[in-house]
This record gives sequence, C-alpha cells and structure tokens, in this order.
Amino acid sequence: MTEDVGTFEVLVTDCQTRAGLAVARSLARHGVRVLGLCSEVGSPAFYSRILQNVLLSPSAMNEPEAFVEFTLQAIRKYRIQLAIPITDQALLLFDQYRAGFESLTRVAMAAPMALRSALDKRVNLDLAVKLGVPCAKQFELTSLKQIPEMMATLGFPIVLKRPGDPVDKTVPSFSFRVLYAQNEQQLRGYIAEHCAHGQYPLFQEMATGEIHNVCCFAAQGEVLAAHEYQSIRRLEGAGVFRKIIEPSPDLLQYARALLRALRWDGVAHLGFFVDKKRDRVWYMETNGRFWASVQGSVHAGWDFPYWVYQYFLHGQRPNPRPIQVGSLTCWRLGDLIALLNFWRGGDIPATGTNPTKVQTALQYLSGFAPNVHSDMFAWDDPVPAVMEYWKIRKRLWGMVQKKLTVAPAPAKKGKPSVLAAGLEVVELNTAKQDEASAVK
Repeated sequence: MTEDVGTFEVLVTDCQTRAGLAVARSLARHGVRVLGLCSEVGSPAFYSRILQNVLLSPSAMNEPEAFVEFTLQAIRKYRIQLAIPITDQALLLFDQYRAGFESLTRVAMAAPMALRSALDKRVNLDLAVKLGVPCAKQFELTSLKQIPEMMATLGFPIVLKRPGDPVDKTVPSFSFRVLYAQNEQQLRGYIAEHCAHGQYPLFQEMATGEIHNVCCFAAQGEVLAAHEYQSIRRLEGAGVFRKIIEPSPDLLQYARALLRALRWDGVAHLGFFVDKKRDRVWYMETNGRFWASVQGSVHAGWDFPYWVYQYFLHGQRPNPRPIQVGSLTCWRLGDLIALLNFWRGGDIPATGTNPTKVQTALQYLSGFAPNVHSDMFAWDDPVPAVMEYWKIRKRLWGMVQKKLTVAPAPAKKGKPSVLAAGLEVVELNTAKQDEASAVK
C-alpha cells in the first residue's frame, strides 16, 4: 500500500477462497471495517464493492514464513483488533506463532490444546474413540512385519491418510492427502513409495456412504448452534448445490460430545459418513474453521461470521433464532465444472441418480432458480461472481477451439469423419498474473 488508509477492526485471511470472501462480506455488511488478505492476483475479492480494502499477501500454503511475517506487519500497521484465519494452513500458522499474534491482537480460534486435537487427525480420532463416537477401524503400523495383520484387520480397500497438513511441522509430512490400496501389491507399493523415512500415515478401513456435514458454533464446549446441510450435487466429493436441514439427532449428539471434550470456542465443521440405510455412521474429522459453503448458512439466517466477531472481540454469545430449514444455495461455478466433468465421462453430479446429459444440463440450470441463493453472486456486490465466471468462460472457449477437431474414422477409407469433442479438466485456481495489487 502506498498510502495510509487508517485502521481496521478485523483482518480476514485467504479472501481468495469462497469462505474468506463470505466472512469478509458478512462483516462489512454489518458496518465492520475489514481488511482482507488475498494470495491470488486477480482473485474475485479484488473486484468486491463491499470488501473495499484488500491486500495481496503471500500464500499460507506455499510461503508460510512470508505469510506470517506479512500478516504480523499488517496487524501492527493497521492496529487490527481481531484476526480471523480462514484456511487450515492459516490456522496452523496462527497456532504455531500464537504468542506473536496474541501480543498484537485477538485471534478468532480455539485454545491451543483444542485446536491441536482437531488438526492432528490421529489425536482427534483417538479422542472420538474414547468418547464412543463410531469411527472407521484403524491400524497403527510401526513395522513392515505388521502388514499381514493390518490386512486381516482392515480388509481391502485400505485407506491411507496423511495425519495433518504439510504446513504442520509437528506431524509427519506426506506428499498425498488420501490413497486407496485395493490389494496387497498396491498397499506395499504405496508404503515403499511414501514411507521410506520410517514414518507411517493413518491406515483405515474403507467407510462408504453419503457425507453428512454438521456446522456448529460453540462457546467453551457448549454448542449454541448447529445445522446440517445435504449435498444435492457434488464436485469431487464437495457439495456445490446444497440444502440446509435439521441436524440428525445421532450426529448432533456426537458433535456435542466432541466439542464439549475439547472445550471448543468458535466455529467447527464436523464430517460423517452415513450409509444409505442409516444403519452405520463413521466419524471423519473436525475442521476448526469456516466451511466453504458458509454463505449458505448466512443466507439461511445464521450469520456465523458476525457471531465470531461478536464473540471473540466483544465476548457476546450468539442467541440464534431458528434457521431457515430447506434453504438452497449453490456454488454455480463448481456446479458448471461438475456438469462438464460428467459430460467428459466423469462422476454424476447428483449422486444416486442416472441422468442423461440433457437432464444434467437442466439440473445445472435449476441452480439459477429464484429460491436458490448463490455462494458468490450478490445483487449489492455482483462483480466477483461475474469475474469468476468470465475467467472460466474464456478458458473454456480456448479449450473448445483447441479440442473441437475432426478426427479420421478408424474404419474403411472414404467413410465420413466424426467430430471428436473433448474438454480438458477445468482447474479451480486461476492463473497467476504478473501485476501486483494493493489495497483498493
């Protein structure tokens, strides 16, 4: 920044994400003076009319030390009263350098032991088992000699998960997030490739079923608000078209037990696998941050970002009115990518259905119905959503020009050629630009 724009009440990291932008917009609409940090040049956040002050920052994932230094300088320079980390990587770094951050400002995150027990999957799953929360069977591998025993215990497929984020230096680091070993040969191959240093990831049985998400706000372990959302359409497992529903009693019971044991403060997002007959439930994890679809919660009447602001800065507990059950929200760009991936032979966006390509197109268009709220588009701040779509449309046009080619028929000569149409995988992250951006 080249000029002094004064001070800000709140700093929000990672405004290049949907969650970060939703949190910053919510606070700004309440009249809170917000400074957003964004690690991607050209991100939709830079085009927001509501979020008027955005700084280009280093990436918490790719440049952790630079991110910490930059954020501390911004907090000091603009006399930030409350900092809100958005991503797992930002949470980890705020926790690792907690003393430095808390010497300058309040930080909206749980206490150290609670946060560590959520971020370290081994610790978190051990706690869940002790509390009687149903989890997928696990095996603690300490020697290659135990592989036959592990196979007998877990069966195939066996799931390999890293115990934490690579930014976290307190847990073993792995180059993968999750792997699925279908047989002994594949299992031993994964172990040879990723465990040569003698440290092992989590090994679990394969849990199947629908993913259920319970979104909570807690104060000192007391859950003050909790709702569930149903993913009607998905992109690579993540919900892109969702409906707010009442939390299932059993899942709410497990969420309350876990957050009470942790004496949790603030937002938390708990994931479960539930089979179709609801005969079995498997706990997945607790995420101590805002969920990507938090804008859907705000649309339904529960303003989690403003609750966080009031609780961590002013000590006020939320007293929420009933949420609007049945409220629909859609990340329309993600919905479009899911549609295109299906047209290319990928997964069906609406799980449990068997639609034609025309039917999936009609399903996608249903996301624009008047009763469906958008994660990105807002009438009082339309440009970020327009910019997100515009970038994808330009890239798609280039792919269409490149991939719509006439290929010779493999059969007899003289036969008419066929039109071979294909689309490349659409990446969610926009390409970096050469320019630099400062506070608008």
